[in-house]
Amino acid sequence: MVEVGVLALQGAFEEHIEQLEQLGVAGRQVRTAAELEGIDGLIMPGGESSAMALVGEADGFWPDLKAFVQSGKPVWGTCAGMILLSDTALAQKRGGQALVGGLDVKVCRNYFGAQISSMEAAFDCSVDAEGAPT
Repeated sequence: MVEVGVLALQGAFEEHIEQLEQLGVAGRQVRTAAELEGIDGLIMPGGESSAMALVGEADGFWPDLKAFVQSGKPVWGTCAGMILLSDTALAQKRGGQALVGGLDVKVCRNYFGAQISSMEAAFDCSVDAEGAPT
């Protein structure tokens, strides 16, 4: 059975685990290098990217997380997880922020405060019978 880890330093990790289980996929909370062992992929959830980076760096987990991302196994970042996976983040807090990197994108952080200040937009994600975008 496929087992997917969910970064559980802060943020919406419990909701991601619940969704994986509803899909019949084994999910594992990941907070340490040892918990990265044996997983087939990793989800880095939404939350507060600065808090995740502070916790990950404080306990020495960051190098192991970077190594996992560079290993070639699938990694998916939502919201804060996407920020952490980016190679470059714009509009960072004073002093910058630790990034895991590995995704060749630039992201612009929402440093204006509450999540309510984030953007919402409707978009069409329809696919045809073969699963191709329409």
